[in-house]
Amino acid sequence: MNTLRTAVAAGLAFAAAAIALPSSAQVEAGNCILAGRLSDDAKWAPRMAGVELLGQDGRAVTGADKQALSGVRQVKLSAPALLSRCDGSAQLALGPDAPGPKAKVPAIGPGVVAVEAVSFPKLRRGGELVELRLAVPADRVVMLTR
Repeated sequence: MNTLRTAVAAGLAFAAAAIALPSSAQVEAGNCILAGRLSDDAKWAPRMAGVELLGQDGRAVTGADKQALSGVRQVKLSAPALLSRCDGSAQLALGPDAPGPKAKVPAIGPGVVAVEAVSFPKLRRGGELVELRLAVPADRVVMLTR
């Protein structure tokens, strides 16, 4: 009887883990946001509205050069920000010629979020994006229609 109970308990634990896996896997697949674009001469062109970059001490990071931006450890969002796949410092791939149908996409809700890394994917026509890899708590992920 104890063996049966143990087997049932193990089966339930496995099923619960399998159900929880898709939501955490979705967060892992795309846990970056864009803070803006830097021009070739290291100026914001443009900076995303509603995204405030913060250092470890919680103070705003005001510089637009890579050295200043590498000190970003938190980001304060005033509105939901779309989560995307992290491209690192690789050149961005070309997208489709026409937009796809509207669909629900993951975003992170407003508030302060820890930044794990800052990278600068290069744009084909000059400049770079400022990409923030976030530590995204699953309870902060919301779905937006885009």
